[in-house]
Amino acid sequence: RFSSVFPSLNMAVKRREQTLQDYKRLQSKVEKYEEKERTGPVLAKLHQAREELRPVKEDFEAKNKQLLEEMPKFYSSRIDYFQPSFESLVRAQVVYYTEMHKIFGDLTAQIDRPGLSDEQRERENDAKLSELRALSIVADD
Repeated sequence: RFSSVFPSLNMAVKRREQTLQDYKRLQSKVEKYEEKERTGPVLAKLHQAREELRPVKEDFEAKNKQLLEEMPKFYSSRIDYFQPSFESLVRAQVVYYTEMHKIFGDLTAQIDRPGLSDEQRERENDAKLSELRALSIVADD
């Protein structure tokens, strides 16, 4: 999810995975030479494969160690990233619902006129709706 927001993290994980693939490939090469019969050319190839493996192994271990140290820090800091947005959302909702409560209260006070019965209110509403329907801009559906 965060790959577009934190591209460096995504790239670090991809580099570690690539190094891991290289490490596994060279490790299997070393294991293959270790399984073969111990002759001069095989021992020379085994030594060369081990020499190729050493820097790749060190590189992988360094990248892996760095990710193991930094990922928990990253995950714990994600709260700092989302908290301001969440607080803003909550504040916006508070303002919205406060305004809606005020508007609803005002409308209720206007509609609730004392002394009118339900039938009188309904007749008044029907009369207003009839006036609206009689307008030339209203289409009959």
